[in-house]
Amino acid sequence: MRSFVKIIGTLLKWATLFSTVGFVAAILVQIFARLFLPTAPSWTEEAARVFFVLAIGCAAGPALRSGEYVQFDFFFQRMSPRWQHRLALLIDALTVVLFALFTVYAAAFTWMGWAESSPSLKFPMAIPFVGMLVLGLSVLIFAVDRLVRTIGRRPRAVEATKRTP
Repeated sequence: MRSFVKIIGTLLKWATLFSTVGFVAAILVQIFARLFLPTAPSWTEEAARVFFVLAIGCAAGPALRSGEYVQFDFFFQRMSPRWQHRLALLIDALTVVLFALFTVYAAAFTWMGWAESSPSLKFPMAIPFVGMLVLGLSVLIFAVDRLVRTIGRRPRAVEATKRTP
C-alpha cells in the first residue's frame, strides 16, 4: 500500500503543477488580450476556472498527506497521549467516511456532466467536474493510509514529568 500511495502522491503533485501552469497561462493570455487586442477571447475565463478546479482537486490529497490542513494543536497538545491517539483515530475515521460519501456523489456528478457541454470551450462538463472526483479519491486514499498508520501506532506512554501549559 505504501508504494501505491507514494506513486499516487507523485502523480497528483505533477498534475497539480501542470494544472497550475495551465491556470497561470490562461490568465496571462487574458491579460495580454485585454491590454493589446481589441477583444479578449471568451474561452480564457472558462479555461482558467477548469484549470483552477483541477489544481485544487489534485492538491487536496497530498495536502492531507503532508498535514497542511488546519489543526487545533492548542487543545490537542494538552491531552494525554492516549486521548491524542483516540482523537486522531476518530478524526481519521470520520475523514474516511466523509470522503467516501463525497467520492460517490462526485462520481455521479461527473457522470451527469457528460450530458452537458461547456459554453465557451465546447467540451463535456464532465472534464472540469472530474476535478471533484479526483479530490474525493485522492483525499480518500490518503485518509485511509493515514487511518491505517494511526491504528498501527500505539499511544506513547504518559510522561512522568508534568507538561507545561
